[in-house]
Amino acid sequence: MNSLTIGRRQWLGGASAVIGASLLVRRAAADPALPAFVPVGGHMKSLKFRMDDVETGKTITEAAFRGHPTILYFGFTRCPDSCPLTMQNAAHLVSLLGNDGQRLRIAFVTVDLDYDTPARLKQFMAQFGPPPVFTGLRGTPSELKTAAARFGVFYKAPSGADSPDPVSGIGHSDATYLFAPDGHAVAVLPALPTGTPQLPQVASLVRKTLSGAA
Repeated sequence: MNSLTIGRRQWLGGASAVIGASLLVRRAAADPALPAFVPVGGHMKSLKFRMDDVETGKTITEAAFRGHPTILYFGFTRCPDSCPLTMQNAAHLVSLLGNDGQRLRIAFVTVDLDYDTPARLKQFMAQFGPPPVFTGLRGTPSELKTAAARFGVFYKAPSGADSPDPVSGIGHSDATYLFAPDGHAVAVLPALPTGTPQLPQVASLVRKTLSGAA
């Protein structure tokens, strides 16, 4: 997957806090001393989207996650590396949280609308955990574009799901975002897409959002 290799020039126009946090995601795999999370409060927009929940087939908005800390990630089911790794780490995080893990929401937004049918995305999400904790989201091209722009996510998913090497042309930025139960942005989480051994710190942050301290 081409993590953060597309849209580099577009990043220059974004908020500096989000840019810096996203660069940390890219560096974290090589430097385990980097933080497990990077606070972005006040520098990133609140959670807002309109897409289909592939489990129910219904169109939902951010209101479906109100009252729950929410982790948001953009990826695709055929991704060979960071997408499944991020979801595996999210599942580990849910386990670390114990009973509090059932209050967390993990939202995976597909950028590969050609291939990721609702059925395929639903099957992908089932590998990591059941709903409502794990939710696969699929929007129209317009809905995806709007949500990605809101959170500074850049992606490239050319048409041609059945081409000889369809995955090679797909890329997306790798930032993973945490939102508080009221929807405000809390942090970017480098620990999830990189596999760093700092998930207990992320679990502590999630608990703080549940208590209203973050």
